[in-house]
Amino acid sequence: MKKLLATALVSAAALAATSALAQDKPGMTASLVDPEKNASKASATVVVKVTGVTLTDPASVNEVPKAGQAHLHYQVDDGPVVATTSPKLSFHGLKAGDHAIVVMLAANDHSPLGPKETFSVRVTKAASN
Repeated sequence: MKKLLATALVSAAALAATSALAQDKPGMTASLVDPEKNASKASATVVVKVTGVTLTDPASVNEVPKAGQAHLHYQVDDGPVVATTSPKLSFHGLKAGDHAIVVMLAANDHSPLGPKETFSVRVTKAASN
């Protein structure tokens, strides 16, 4: 009986440690908001949820990487990377055609933390000026 109890305690401790490590690992999920509707208006909006990190402005910590801190990088096609703590970002005035929107989790020094998602958006008509 003591051996069974000891085995159960060791298993419970291992499970708890694994669970704690999984919670500390940076994670991210992203989605497009009303993709067809927004594409018809020559725009796209991305919403992101992060886990295991706090969104932190890298400038506020002198771009020094620290476990548990991150920010987001957004990019449309081969355009400039937008580095921000905003979990929601909209792109307007997209040209007609296919576009790739990339969002990724980045460390304070702007190095990738791993989680990354790419979305395809097809704009059927250009934005009116």
